Amino acid sequence: MKIWFLEGYAGSRDTLNRVRIARFPFRVGRQEGLSLVLDSSGISRVHAEIQQDTAGLWVTDLNSTNGTFVNRKPVNGRQIVRSGDIVHFADIEFRLVSEAKTTGHNMKLTQQGIMDLPENMPKGSRELQQLLMDNLVTSVYQPIVDRESHTLHAFEMLGRGRHPELSESPLDLFRIAESMGLEIHLSELMRRTGMDLAAQSGLDMPFFTNIHPHEMKDPERLLVAMEALREGFPDMQIVLEMHEAAVAKREMLQHVKDRMSDADIKIAYDDFGSGQARLVELAEVPPDYVKLDISLMKEIDTAPPARQQMVRMLVNYAGEMNILVIAEGINSDGEAGFCDDLKIDLLQGYRYGRPEPLETEVQA
Repeated sequence: MKIWFLEGYAGSRDTLNRVRIARFPFRVGRQEGLSLVLDSSGISRVHAEIQQDTAGLWVTDLNSTNGTFVNRKPVNGRQIVRSGDIVHFADIEFRLVSEAKTTGHNMKLTQQGIMDLPENMPKGSRELQQLLMDNLVTSVYQPIVDRESHTLHAFEMLGRGRHPELSESPLDLFRIAESMGLEIHLSELMRRTGMDLAAQSGLDMPFFTNIHPHEMKDPERLLVAMEALREGFPDMQIVLEMHEAAVAKREMLQHVKDRMSDADIKIAYDDFGSGQARLVELAEVPPDYVKLDISLMKEIDTAPPARQQMVRMLVNYAGEMNILVIAEGINSDGEAGFCDDLKIDLLQGYRYGRPEPLETEVQA
């Protein structure tokens, strides 16, 4: 016989808590005496219940004010649930698990006790769910210019939120999303929206798109998502920005590059020089572009000679490999002059334009 639990995080993302579903019906709400009492203003007095029959486990929303959700879809009436499903009571998230082990690092078993439950989900979690369901994101675009011709070469797409009760900043949105395990969903939505707006603009040039670092923990999902992006926008020039250090093994990095090449998607190594520059990967799995990190290029014209020499070395090395070099964060005439002296291919920074919406009337 299966033992069922609701599992979630409390306070810190490092502490996992399990609530055993010991008796049926298992009722959830603010009212004292229920199977699971959640002291949160977003929870109704008797919010939802879980029942069991021969078919399995069922969740029923009991006409709550803020809803019950399974895998981020609203429950209307009665819905069967399975181990691994994500269940939200309003903005409080749990994962349903069966036959859960009760031992492990940073884990504790509890039948009740709200101090041990995640009633204090990050502010804005409910709004973020709405943002994801209603596609409430947009994109701005920062130009990347050709140093020699001073012409526009490409745009980098940068996601922004447009939920009226949330910040538009991607940093703020991803902080909430990470606490809910939704950072990859948010990243994928921003990419699709950015590419859709770019396609509407009619511009025929490369569009650089970013990924969330956690996406490299599941490279196959990322590759499938990028291949789907290509299928949806067959005529767009797409460049995937990724940090080569996020891929632990060279073989996987080569696999990512091969799959993207098959999908006619170019690769840019982002933030190169921000840490330990992996020159072996640059040589053995060369990208189409390498972006020199802002921290490396900041005030490079007055930087210590050792840093200037490092930039020269990276630029020369990439040039020998026929890799286009992009200098990020070029904001001053002095920084631009240094890039001229080194004949860096492409430049990006406030000196050439801030991230702005695209004008759909503009044609290439």
